[in-house]
Amino acid sequence: MNRLRLVMTLAAVLLLGVLVTTVGAQGQPGTSAPGTWGSAINLQNVGSGEAAIVIQFYDSDGNEIEQAQYTPEPLAPNGALSIYVPAVIDDLGAGQYAAVVSSNQPVLASVNTSSTNSSSPPWTSFAYDGFDSSQTGTTLYFPGNYKNYYGFFSELVIQNAGAQTATLKGTFKRANGTTIASDVAMGTIEPNAAKTFPMSAFGQLPSGNTNGIFGATITSDEAVPLVGVANIWRSTPTAGTASYSGFTQGSSTLYAPSLLKNYYGFGSALTVQNVGTGVAEGTVTYSNGTVRNFSLQEGAAQDYYQPADSALPSGNTDGIFAAEVVATSGEIVGLVSLSIPAGTSGDFASYNVPSQATTSIRIPNVNSDYYGFFSAVTVQNTGQTPTDVTINYANGSSRTFTQVPGGASVNIIHLNNAGDVLPNRTATSATVTAANPLVAVIQHNTASNVSGFDPSKQPSDFLLAVTGVAD
Repeated sequence: MNRLRLVMTLAAVLLLGVLVTTVGAQGQPGTSAPGTWGSAINLQNVGSGEAAIVIQFYDSDGNEIEQAQYTPEPLAPNGALSIYVPAVIDDLGAGQYAAVVSSNQPVLASVNTSSTNSSSPPWTSFAYDGFDSSQTGTTLYFPGNYKNYYGFFSELVIQNAGAQTATLKGTFKRANGTTIASDVAMGTIEPNAAKTFPMSAFGQLPSGNTNGIFGATITSDEAVPLVGVANIWRSTPTAGTASYSGFTQGSSTLYAPSLLKNYYGFGSALTVQNVGTGVAEGTVTYSNGTVRNFSLQEGAAQDYYQPADSALPSGNTDGIFAAEVVATSGEIVGLVSLSIPAGTSGDFASYNVPSQATTSIRIPNVNSDYYGFFSAVTVQNTGQTPTDVTINYANGSSRTFTQVPGGASVNIIHLNNAGDVLPNRTATSATVTAANPLVAVIQHNTASNVSGFDPSKQPSDFLLAVTGVAD
């Protein structure tokens, strides 16, 4: 039985200040991110037979909401399904829930969450990937956490993926690796439940533009497995939200398939953190040949802001590129944040930098003018030689991009004026293949030439990002 965990499903509406009460570092039942939220669960059947799927919802005490179990029609192999929770799960009341997706076939899941509040923020959104049993761990690493850091705040949403009560502790470190607080008691979480831990609830953590940024390591007692996401937001000068998944282990090699410098106004920041013991040393090698070195103390992190690097290409044609991060010692994790400068737009998203490259990558959700959203699937050839990259969609159509250079990326944009083969109003899944190993990231956004675009909602944050899954 395949079981996936979704640690932050916001069903119906979440009325902040009414349903949410901050209870300090012991965790709370709902998000502190401002907005009125709803989520869509995106599923892809990656098995060989029809998938019989059951979705179970749990409150923050671990109680299963029996009447809100959801069993869709069997999903065909390679089939895709998008479930907008507030519209489909009638018996689920307003609030924040954790979910467990069970199936007789292997399935992938991602979650898109958005706030449709008409005042402030007008529209914000974020996305994250679901977790299967191989992605749980008794230790979770979160390299980017914020407490009023240039207006950014963040929270951790932790789900108990085990069968026993989990008792949590947290250790927080500055970017240089020095410890702010260790073994901070965070209370307990019941099996299947999830709780939210805003950074503002930890009095030990500093605030402000100088010190309000840190890494977090969350552990559970008695080997109880966990999964979790970090949510990041700002409210001024424009609203924006992002999310990324907690890491359970580090690697010696990372691949960042989508880095941006003035690409249609977007820029990116790559964060590399040492999550091993001892010093981590290595290089960041961009696809244009630029090399940057790092030497990180245990727990330390380093940011690389691509728009500030004069050696990197820029603009609507050349300003999207890739990087390979190699640690010659130590273990590292990576996080990329994408944004348009605050005040111009609210667009903001984050994705986990993948460490596993394979010749086949699953893309659980692709949109082509679907309720105003389109998708860009950015695929990096991690090999040394050029290779053809093919994207195969669940409806049988495909596109091939010839001779993508080694180390470089191809950006597959699902808009009519960019060669898209999908019909308008399509939400589907895809698989990307090549002779060389690949990684991919998927970005969902809107644009003025998409039929559902509403200029009255600008400036808003329509940007979501998730990482492709190794097949």
